[in-house]
Amino acid sequence: VTDLVICPTADYRVVKMTESYDCTECKESLFGLKYILKETNPYCVKCYDDLFSNNCEVCQKVIGCTSKDLSYKGRHWHSECFLCIKCSQSLVDRPFATKDELLMCVECYSSEYSSKCHSCLKTIMPGSKKMEHKGNSWHKNCFTCNRCQQPIGTRSFIQKDANNYCMPCYEKQFALQCVTCKKQYAQNAPEHTSL
Repeated sequence: VTDLVICPTADYRVVKMTESYDCTECKESLFGLKYILKETNPYCVKCYDDLFSNNCEVCQKVIGCTSKDLSYKGRHWHSECFLCIKCSQSLVDRPFATKDELLMCVECYSSEYSSKCHSCLKTIMPGSKKMEHKGNSWHKNCFTCNRCQQPIGTRSFIQKDANNYCMPCYEKQFALQCVTCKKQYAQNAPEHTSL
């Protein structure tokens, strides 16, 4: 039996518990203790943790109801165990990636698995623009003409001796010239001859 007592000097109600209020599992009294309600059933902290809490993927200890339970794809971690497998930095409140179910910070994942720029040899971060040609990758700004050093972007280019040239530079450097008028011409043009 629960008595409802109205306090005349306060604007709240005080509930006086006259019947026992026990843990659903161990039947210990919850009077004066912290407890958790699950589907209207009260549990002491120990019983709740034993019955419903998850175990940490790293340390295998129970993630108690007073701890932060971080989960990803059905797996659970204490916040202090949620770390990058490579550099051991905390992944709490940080973006992360997985490889073979292993957690990594974006920096370690990119360093390990992302393309490397053929020019500067640095990692091309996921989501950044890159240029690709014949199995090689470049940062957008590293994909430049070997002669004028200007970014090639999506313009036409020619690769010669592992170097990239924009069309104007390629023609200036490698195209044949007429010995008379000094104009560049196509290799098979009949009106020009080369020496």
